[in-house]
Amino acid sequence: MGFWHNVENECEYRGISRKELASAADFSVHTISNGIKRNSIPSVDIALRISHILNIDLEDLIDENFSAQKSNLSEQKTQDPIIQKYIPLIQKIENLPTESREAVYTIINNL
Repeated sequence: MGFWHNVENECEYRGISRKELASAADFSVHTISNGIKRNSIPSVDIALRISHILNIDLEDLIDENFSAQKSNLSEQKTQDPIIQKYIPLIQKIENLPTESREAVYTIINNL
């Protein structure tokens, strides 16, 4: 899996459409389809905008194993009822800006 597959999987995970991502990152929605077909990586400025919007490190989006690792975690989540209980909270934390997310982590770690 390449960059665009990781982007597509992350958008699906977060419930963001291709059109919404393209609009927010200011690029053509066809860029995603073409990137998947060609297994390419976009220009640095587009890649950075996408990573910022998805709130994911650019290195993770480029990582060939990122989607597979996330998929394994998703499978584990669905099997554990305790994890199921906290998935909505985790998703909210993941959607926070980096500074806020780190503050939440600090608070939790200090409990």
